This record gives sequence, C-alpha cells and structure tokens, in this order.
Amino acid sequence: MIRLRHKLFIHGLRFFDQAALALSLFITVAIAKGVQSWPQVYIVFQREYKLIESLALIAILAGWYVIYNRFVQYNTNQFIPILRQLWVHVKASTTTAFLVLLISVLFEFETLNLKSIALFWALNIGLGSAFRFFLRFALVFTAFSESSRRNIIIIGTGKEAKAISKAILKRKELGYQICGFVSVDSEGTDLDETKAIGSLPDLPRILEKEKVDEIIIAVNLKESLANVMRFKILTKAVAYGKDLGLVVRLFPGNSLEGIIDNLKVETFENQQVVTLFRESHIIQLFVKRVMDIFISGIMLILLSPLFIILAIAIKLDSQGPILFAQKRVGMNKRKFKLFKFRSMVVNAEELREALADQNEVDGPVFKIKNDPRITRVGRFIRKTSMDELPQLWNAFIGDISLVGPRPPLFSEVDQYDWLFRRRISVKPGITCLWQVSGRNDLSFDEWMELDKEYIENWSIWLDIKILFMTMPTVLLGRGAS
Repeated sequence: MIRLRHKLFIHGLRFFDQAALALSLFITVAIAKGVQSWPQVYIVFQREYKLIESLALIAILAGWYVIYNRFVQYNTNQFIPILRQLWVHVKASTTTAFLVLLISVLFEFETLNLKSIALFWALNIGLGSAFRFFLRFALVFTAFSESSRRNIIIIGTGKEAKAISKAILKRKELGYQICGFVSVDSEGTDLDETKAIGSLPDLPRILEKEKVDEIIIAVNLKESLANVMRFKILTKAVAYGKDLGLVVRLFPGNSLEGIIDNLKVETFENQQVVTLFRESHIIQLFVKRVMDIFISGIMLILLSPLFIILAIAIKLDSQGPILFAQKRVGMNKRKFKLFKFRSMVVNAEELREALADQNEVDGPVFKIKNDPRITRVGRFIRKTSMDELPQLWNAFIGDISLVGPRPPLFSEVDQYDWLFRRRISVKPGITCLWQVSGRNDLSFDEWMELDKEYIENWSIWLDIKILFMTMPTVLLGRGAS
C-alpha cells in the first residue's frame, strides 16, 4: 500500500541523508576553523589536503552510504512510522559519528576532535529529524486535499477485510479513503451492514457509480480457490480493474501464508510462468558446496593415516569388509550409497528382525543401546563417531553435505508422517542439529523438529556454527551409542 509519492519521498530521503551528513561535516569544520560569517567559508577550502587525507574523506563518504543503507534501508515498498524513522536515523547518525572519530584518529585530522565530532553528530540528528518531520507533515496535510485523496473499495466483509480497513484508516498520511465494502457470497461479516455497498455481481455498477482509484481484494483466498464460482467472480474483479485503469491490490492474509513469499513471474518460450516456490540462497548454496569439497578433501588427506589404522583394526577384529555401504535416501528421494567403517557383524541386517522387539527409540528408526551385533572395535568407533569418517567421501563427491539432516533409510521414509517428509527436500549431511543436541537421547519427534528448524533457518553461518559444535560433541561422545 505504498503510493508513488511515498516512493519518491523515500528516494529523496536517501539523497537528503547524504547531503545532511556532508553539510553537518562542512559546518563542523567551518566552526573549528573559526568561520563566523558566510563570506568567510572560503577558509575551509584554503588548506591543501594530502593524498592520505583525501583518501580518508573518500572512505568517510563510502562509509556513510553503507551505514545509512544498512540502518535506514530505504525500502520503497515499506513506509515506516515516524518514531521508527527517527530511531533508525539516530542509530545511523551515531554509527557515522563513530566512523568519523575512528578515521580522524587513524589519519590524525586535527580539526576533527571529540568536541567537533559531538557537534557533527548533533547537527546531523537535528537536520535529519527536522526533514523527516517536515515531509511527514507535508504528506499528512496534502492527504486531506481532494486532489491527493485516493478512494478505495474493499472486496470482502470478513475478518481479513476488517483488519485491512483498520490498518489503512490508522495511517492517515497515506491519504486513503474507504468508499465501502463489497460482500462475497457465503462469506461471514465482521462489519457494520451500512458499510457494505453491494455484492460481487454488483461490482461493475459500483465501479461506474462511485469515484474509485483502487480496488483491494481482502478475502480468504484458500476458500475462494476452492469455490469455483467465487474464484471466477474475483478474476472478473481483477479484469474490471484492468479495463478501467484502476490499481488492484491483493491481500491474501494468512490463508496462503508462505506460498507467495517468494512469488516470481518469469517468461518461458513467450509464456508467462508463475513460480510459487523456488530454490533460494543461490550464492550461499554455491558457497556451501565449495566448503563441502574443500573441507572434506582436506580432511580425507589429513585423516588418511587414521583410515589405515582403523581399516587394519576392523579387519583383525572380525570377518567381513572394512567398509559398510548402505542405500540411503538423498535429496528428494535420490538414491545413493552411504559409506561407513563397518562396526557390526556381517549378517547384522539379517539379525535386525530378530531384535525388533528390543528397539529403544520411537518412530521408524531402529536403535539399541547395547546392540549385540556391534563388534569390539565397532563399539569404540561408534562411541567416537569414527565410523562416520568415510562419509567425507560422500560429501566430497556431492551425495551429501557436511551439514544437513541425517540421510534416512528408504524403509524409514515410507513410515514418515506427511510433514516429516520435508526433511528430505534438502541434501542430507554428516552432522546436524540433532547430532549436536543429544542424538539418541532425543525422541524421534524432537529429532524431526530440529531438522525442520534447520531447514527453515538455514544459512552458511548456521552450518559453520553446527560444525564447530560438532567437535566437542564427538570428543565427549554425547548421545552416541
């Protein structure tokens, strides 16, 4: 609900903030040099600046731009309240004053002492605040004029429409006036009946009769998509707006929460394609893959002597292969072979059915604390998680990642509840939140919740945090069996 003039205001704010910073610094330097009247400002420019000082000034200007974009953000799709505007301006001004102080110390600017920087800080806060108050007053003042007012009708009479109308009327500076509400058949109403000016079939007549600038659709979209007749009428409402050159805005509310967050409209072979869900964090995913290759490659080289020692120990301890390869479920049900150092007897899978009644964990996972199938060496390498080391090769070739939900068996996935299947929508990993949060000490549902938390909040920094948390967990053997 941001109008063009507010977008221009936000763009103008970016320019004014930089101008206010420069003006504040100029006034500060002028006062420090003893300028007492306007004709004497030439004194500021008399001094010959060294190259290092010129570079420092450039650094200050660049720093100002970065700091203000970081704090104020200048989001043209969001018109924030005045108190929040003032608060972010004060934070940005304080940070820029600290930057000036830092550079003045590093480059030994005699003019910029503590007193001068305090003056610069106060001037900048004063100029920026005054400009924000002035523009806010101008917007509110013009919002009540007939030429600036925007007349809107709201399609919907339920709680969604009531919430939207309340929010619009609260923001007087936006200059919106609600002409009335258009009811949707079978939809409940939370409004005074006198505010309804018709129903959806009456929309063409209403648009012809009323002075309307914008149409707002505020209905439960989930119900509307399920109701074919209602969906057709809503589609016509959008078409009416297009035919008459009106602005049409859609408020889906919570009915489609998460579905349109990253909505993208693209073109394929001259056809428009609407993408509801798409892979995000492209750059971070690339960095994640580079980390997997680099770290796993280095670890494979550094740990190669340990691999040889473990291989000999496993071979001497029991009959069978050194490595255990098992088919696991990868991202989106891709099949791959997961490698581990063998820690059980050769016929462990055959013995599992006989031990099924001794399973000590809930859910589709099978685990026994004192599993009789585990060998002597196997018990040691499982307790220290050394049996997982061959998975570094899986990470190196891209079957799994260093960090991600643990790769399940196909038999386990077949028993997952619907929502648990989301954990296989990302590449599995060697370690994860479950691994560093207690492992076998946690219930199956707690495990799934941790994987869900990881997927929803994933970032490179979260991966790095989990990798660092994994080291003490492995060394202390927390939750291992």
